[in-house]
Amino acid sequence: EPSASGTLSRTVAQDAGSPNAPVVIGIGIHIEPFGATVSDKVGLPPRPAGAGRGGGRPADFNEPEFFARHVESLRTVAAMVEKAGGRLTVQAQTPFTTVAATQGERVLSDLEAKGHEIALHFHEDAHLGPRSERLPVATWTAVIKEQLDSIARAGVKKPVAYWSGGNLYPQLLQAASNAGLKYNSDFKNPRTQETPQELIGIFPWRPSGGASESDVGAFARHDPAGPIVFLPEGDYPVTDFAANRRAAGGDYAYFDSVTEALERTLRGARADRVNVFHVTFHTAEFRGQPGRPFDVIDQWLTKVVTPLVRARKVKWGTYSQMATAYEAWEKSHPGVEPRSATAPAPAPAPSAAAAPTKGYFTFAVNVHDWRNVGDSADTVIRTAKLFTKYGVRGDFYLTAPMVSAYVKQRPDAIATLKSTGMTISYHVRAPHPLYDGFDGVLEGVNDDQLRATIKDYETYALDLRTGGLDRNAPGGYSYVASVMGMPPVVIGTATQSNRRIRTMALEVYKSLGAKMFIQYHEKGGNPAQPFEVANGLLIRPSHFSITRWMTPGGRLEAFWWNQLNGRGAEAFDPAKKLEQYLAEWTAPQKPFATALIHENNFYRFGPESWTSVYYADRDRSRVLSPPFNLAAEDWSRERAPAEQRKIWDAYEALVKYAAAHMTVVTSADIVQMAKP
Repeated sequence: EPSASGTLSRTVAQDAGSPNAPVVIGIGIHIEPFGATVSDKVGLPPRPAGAGRGGGRPADFNEPEFFARHVESLRTVAAMVEKAGGRLTVQAQTPFTTVAATQGERVLSDLEAKGHEIALHFHEDAHLGPRSERLPVATWTAVIKEQLDSIARAGVKKPVAYWSGGNLYPQLLQAASNAGLKYNSDFKNPRTQETPQELIGIFPWRPSGGASESDVGAFARHDPAGPIVFLPEGDYPVTDFAANRRAAGGDYAYFDSVTEALERTLRGARADRVNVFHVTFHTAEFRGQPGRPFDVIDQWLTKVVTPLVRARKVKWGTYSQMATAYEAWEKSHPGVEPRSATAPAPAPAPSAAAAPTKGYFTFAVNVHDWRNVGDSADTVIRTAKLFTKYGVRGDFYLTAPMVSAYVKQRPDAIATLKSTGMTISYHVRAPHPLYDGFDGVLEGVNDDQLRATIKDYETYALDLRTGGLDRNAPGGYSYVASVMGMPPVVIGTATQSNRRIRTMALEVYKSLGAKMFIQYHEKGGNPAQPFEVANGLLIRPSHFSITRWMTPGGRLEAFWWNQLNGRGAEAFDPAKKLEQYLAEWTAPQKPFATALIHENNFYRFGPESWTSVYYADRDRSRVLSPPFNLAAEDWSRERAPAEQRKIWDAYEALVKYAAAHMTVVTSADIVQMAKP
């Protein structure tokens, strides 16, 4: 294991990142408030706030040996970062600064003189007491200023611009701005130690308001006139960073997970944005191997960061330098939504009062045609631009092999999905073991093995020839999230036959960032209770679907796009079918409706192109055994140009009608709507 060997096992893949879209990387140091007491400005009796040590008395910077160890830690880590060409953002608070000033310890001023940034780390309960969220803005401002004054008394010359902490105070931005602060980061709920998914990303923004424990919507929403610049930490795949450190299995394994997050950030970086990534340590936190203090940090800087700096894919910056780079960007990009390359900053969720009376509509596009990558990419781009034409967004369900193919052959498809703000979701296809008929590797194992195997298939690349894993390449849900710059919102797995496997899969996907799953493929659910939850995830609501319906006088349902060339084509106009369904809707509640289509439906007819690779017959009744023939004859045929035009015309008419008569929402919008 990496943690046992004292060696990092992971570096960033060579194809991740580009000098044209460099990531500004920074390292923060939090100095905890060991021995702090509540400020007398609050009007409460002094209360020790230090952390206990092994059940003994609280740690306290007033203890000379304890204080000296943390000073030594600062100087040692700073020297390592300097050797790598970087600078720290050291975030201090009382009593460290008070003790430093009293003893004449110049560590902060020495670091400042070498170009490190000195900032504020603000533990609100340590300085404001319990229930600090109930205190007035003036009190918060006064105590923050007290902290800043203490930093200055410790010898720091420059005004402090950046801080972390105080996250659950709704008026925090006002209080911090009143105290002269301008930049913020490291948001987590101090009670749960989790960072809300809405605040994880690569691109800075200006929060429109403060946060509470139950609502970070205003904080996640960009306001061009906001007084504070927020720096997200990067594309970390987890929301509980403390738990991630524990679960990783030691310092070295933890830094391997940081490297994974850095690679995800590099893959999501854009040339037309300021891209940021940072990692936060605490003084005296890491000790490496016996006799080699902090070796894990030195290794990570040497093996991971320095090669990226040399390749110009990464450049160093303090947190304030990241923020000033963003300020320069926003001046040259007036009116541009800074987070549009990933998930757009959450807009106010559509409400029943504001919505048109006819209900909500979602366009879902399933993408999976890896044998015709060019046609697939052209279709995805055209569809995204069609949605944009009518002012709506769609849900694009991507498989990991398709994303890999786009990265290698058609990166313009990925760029279009990002730049148009489409919502990204995820599904699997053969030979993924969560696709029915291919789940042999998941059967007959215990829960821990099942969970680990599913996680591996959502971390490493799926070998399309064998159905196994290529552990030398990224893949699965994690890879799609990394490339697209956002965790896919909805999970669409085809495994229906094994409830245990399905339940475990949903658990894994939830841990990776998924918010919703498909239980009703086309239609189902109670209109009176559209927001159902199962396995900790929302169920995608869909009360009816514009996908397939009965042929006139027939017994079988048919997909509308396959019926536009023959007799009775008028009965398969999707826009007219939507109008009919809405006219027949009698429930008092507004419906949620979906339009499902696969990208290959626009340009090919018959079985999916990969059917012959994995099945012995066209109806998929007999699964072949690996190794699979990736060059097997394609049983589908290309649609004639006239046939393709009819499908596109009908689909555009559906988009136009839905945009005019319904509230078009994606799964990301539905997640916001479902929040209490």
